[in-house]
Amino acid sequence: MIVGEEEAALSNAFPFLTMIFFLFFALLYHVFRLFAAHRVSAFFSLLPSALIIFMLKDISGMAECLPAIVFGVILRIAILFVLNTEKKLLYAVFLLDVVTVYLFIAHQRFTGGGLAAKILCICLTVLTLSAVQTIVFEKNKIPFPIYYFLIISVITLIIPMREKPIDWSFVENIGEKIESMASNVSYRITTIFGNYCSAGYSTLPPTGGKLEQKRKDQLILKTFNAPYRTYTDEEDKLMMVRRTLYMPGGRGVDKAQLLKFIDFLYENGINVSDAAVFTEASTIAIEYDCIDTKDIIVPANTYSVMEGDKSIEEGVSSTVHRRGYSIGASYLDIDYGSPDFVELLRNSKKECRELSYNEAVDYAAELWFINLEDIIDRSEFEDIRKAAKNNEKELNSYLDTKGADSKLQELADKITAGAESDYDKCSMIEEYLKQYTYSLKTVGGYNPNSDMSTASGMADIASRFLFESGKGYCVHYTSSMIMLLRLSGIPARAVTGFRYGFPFDKEEEYIVSSSCAHIWPEAYIKGVGWVPFEPTTGYYSHAEFSWHKSKPEPKVEEESETDYKTSTNPYESTVTTTVEPVVEEKPEASIVATKVVIPAVLFAVITIILILVGTYLIKEMRYKHGTPRQKLFYDVELIKRIIVKRSGNKLKDRGIMSDFTEAAPKDMQEELVKVFSVFYRLVYGASEDADPTPEENALALEVRDRLVHPRDKG
Repeated sequence: MIVGEEEAALSNAFPFLTMIFFLFFALLYHVFRLFAAHRVSAFFSLLPSALIIFMLKDISGMAECLPAIVFGVILRIAILFVLNTEKKLLYAVFLLDVVTVYLFIAHQRFTGGGLAAKILCICLTVLTLSAVQTIVFEKNKIPFPIYYFLIISVITLIIPMREKPIDWSFVENIGEKIESMASNVSYRITTIFGNYCSAGYSTLPPTGGKLEQKRKDQLILKTFNAPYRTYTDEEDKLMMVRRTLYMPGGRGVDKAQLLKFIDFLYENGINVSDAAVFTEASTIAIEYDCIDTKDIIVPANTYSVMEGDKSIEEGVSSTVHRRGYSIGASYLDIDYGSPDFVELLRNSKKECRELSYNEAVDYAAELWFINLEDIIDRSEFEDIRKAAKNNEKELNSYLDTKGADSKLQELADKITAGAESDYDKCSMIEEYLKQYTYSLKTVGGYNPNSDMSTASGMADIASRFLFESGKGYCVHYTSSMIMLLRLSGIPARAVTGFRYGFPFDKEEEYIVSSSCAHIWPEAYIKGVGWVPFEPTTGYYSHAEFSWHKSKPEPKVEEESETDYKTSTNPYESTVTTTVEPVVEEKPEASIVATKVVIPAVLFAVITIILILVGTYLIKEMRYKHGTPRQKLFYDVELIKRIIVKRSGNKLKDRGIMSDFTEAAPKDMQEELVKVFSVFYRLVYGASEDADPTPEENALALEVRDRLVHPRDKG
């Protein structure tokens, strides 16, 4: 008999023998119960187990019997010491059901391959039915005897079991279609009666009046990024901070701001490692749920929006987008609370040199592996540069202070006294407003018709909020900060959209509800562009959910007294040990080492080798017979593992492919960008059935092989 057959026989024999011995001990218990007390009879029923072991000690089948006997004894003793045994065993059946279903789904156990599995499942089914009818009919005192269920089990055992499970997918598909139809009908009915499914931020009263929130799920987000960031605090404790996403509505792609930001970083000499401290190129998939709007809703600093294969640039469409509308956005995530970035903002120059097209393309690729040529062509680039030189009139509109009285001016001067830069003025005003009380039950301006559409309306709302009511929500805080900024000579504007704080648990999708609707101010800082702030009390400021990243300190390698450098591998031990000669005081120790330790070590090594070889062969077979999509996903995963290993396991998988590109050899980064672009297309593409081309699969395989076997240089 081959090893596989022996293992199969053992796996079938063990449950059979366990059941037999357990039933035998239970039967003896009932027999002894006629002559002794409950616990005494239970212990007496276990005594035969010692006799059975003694009688079977010379039999070849003892290897299967001994574990079954021991397990049967343990079960019998466990039941003996359980209080309220019958009731607890009754509910333990349902726990066994859960375990069985888990083993079936997760580990493909109990699939009908053996008689033992079939009997176990039938017994569990019978026990479950008996438990259910006992619970249901217990009050009515009319339970069915278990004999009925035993008859069912015998009949079930006789009926042949299908090796191939029944395909219930058609039932699942019907159920999904019914659920989808019912949801769509409900959605359409609600749209007939008013603006139930309008964008949540459009229901924020621009007048600042009393606000009543009704929760509606509006957006569904999908991203590879972890929902939180980790860092180590001063006490060397690992901390987590949630990601926070600001999503303006109706803005779309702001290419002028992207170029302005690139010029700002270049002027300050920011390199790749500097930029990684406070910037990160990210992607996200957005699906509209209970929302009807023409607005394109994407994260701030978005530089590319795709609807399937179609590129979208405008912030407002000509048609209304409803439930099911899906887009993918690539955006620059910026840590506005980073101390390093704040220092740049404080010391920013009033004017920055505008990079040429080629310089901007090269710099964006260097910092974030963004292909700027795919976003802005040369002609559009020149148009943006020309428009930027003539935007003085537009900026002046954001300095409008009409309606502001001397009292507001005096407050602005008082708050910003001593500020050394425009950014300092902004942060001082932001901090000052945090002292006010957050409340949805408040009033707007003195004039009930005042709203945020005009400077005079915001001035009226701000005056009443700052000098009378002292409480409000985002409309009041934003109106106040905008007017105080403008009175301080800084252009400012209001932005409406959603502010979403991710949960700490990683999920397949994240729901943005209407309760996330928000309005926040942005200030125009010369040389930098538009910078957001968060003055609303109850919302964390940017500094409070900073990434807590800092530029790594350069490593200083100290040379030893010899001509070579010592190893700097952090995983190598630096402790020197002295090997003492072994004194053979106990000869039996060497015998134990020879007969136990050495065989155990050899067996462990052989087992590890077999596991590694088996795992490799299984993966190769799965790769060989996989679909083009599966092959590319496998290649990308292996590429990531190789790069992590090459980094000394220091690189952490944050779900951002640019991290892996940066850590790869420079001569391979261009190919890696192409491979990761295909990966993103497959993940975020509109069609789930789209496969990579043979050339794309070949490129991914080539990159993988080159990482495993680097080409010789020179």
